[in-house]
Amino acid sequence: MPEVDELRTAQHFIEQGMSAQAQPILWKLYESKNPAIELNAGLSLLVALDHVSQNDTLLQITDRCIEIASAMAKRDVHAFLLVQKAEFLFRKMSHLLYREQNLKLAAKVFRWLDFSLQEDKAEYGALGEERKQLEKDISALEAGARKELEANPDHYFQGKILMGLAEISFSRFMYDLGILVNAGRWKSKIMNVYYVRRWNLDKLIGYDRKARRKLRDSFHNASALYEKAMQEFAAAQRESDAAHVGYALALKHAMTFHFSKATKFLNGAKLMGNSDRDKNLFIHINDLEKLIKDRYRHPRNWVEEFGWDLPKALRNQNRVKRRH
Repeated sequence: MPEVDELRTAQHFIEQGMSAQAQPILWKLYESKNPAIELNAGLSLLVALDHVSQNDTLLQITDRCIEIASAMAKRDVHAFLLVQKAEFLFRKMSHLLYREQNLKLAAKVFRWLDFSLQEDKAEYGALGEERKQLEKDISALEAGARKELEANPDHYFQGKILMGLAEISFSRFMYDLGILVNAGRWKSKIMNVYYVRRWNLDKLIGYDRKARRKLRDSFHNASALYEKAMQEFAAAQRESDAAHVGYALALKHAMTFHFSKATKFLNGAKLMGNSDRDKNLFIHINDLEKLIKDRYRHPRNWVEEFGWDLPKALRNQNRVKRRH
């Protein structure tokens, strides 16, 4: 079978939610001597691979695809890859922060030991330095994507890049939640109570005025970018893409307990989308609508669900207890 047909087959598998079947084909095509095939296989792998467990692999593929796109003078693809890499770097940075905070937590819990091992202290310092470098790398990638944004007025291109920048901005908001918090053991316990977070009282308890302003500005910036992306997709008559952005923004508002705004953007997504064409999207929209309507009887604790409430070891112990 010609490589072009193999690529189409793999992409069809991805569209049908069958990423596992697509991956062997894509890995084979990623070794192609044809740069266009190699690039498209790499771009498809960025969709097909798991974005949590395979983040390092995704970064390697992104770097290779950036090289190919630059050599082929595909500026639109190059810009898209810049924001993709920034998103993957944010995920890596969040993992480093998690490890760093666990080391710091152990030092605080066992105060008579401080850092129990010299290696832990050295690792803590190294993690902090690596995070700072990643922050600089992400800012450079954002600047590169924005430069391309200014050079290409195409509405669809603008929508794609703005959507990527919006995701980066929301990742920065989530990252800042962990970096800017200033709370000891008891304050942290109070902050992690669902209804404290539900009414955003955790910001008053664990963040000073400057930190709250930064968090507020970060979230508003992300929201504005999502809305601009929707407008650009609508101008390009890409209603399905605009609907997906609307759902993404609604989800972000629901996660931060802004339920009226979440409902507003869900309604907009339903108007822009098509229930026959965008079946998977409408499944997600219906699920989120049910969650919002049921928020008082069966509140969903995003903090606990995403593991923001406890260190991993304690969280796993807690889940074992709940099964009995």
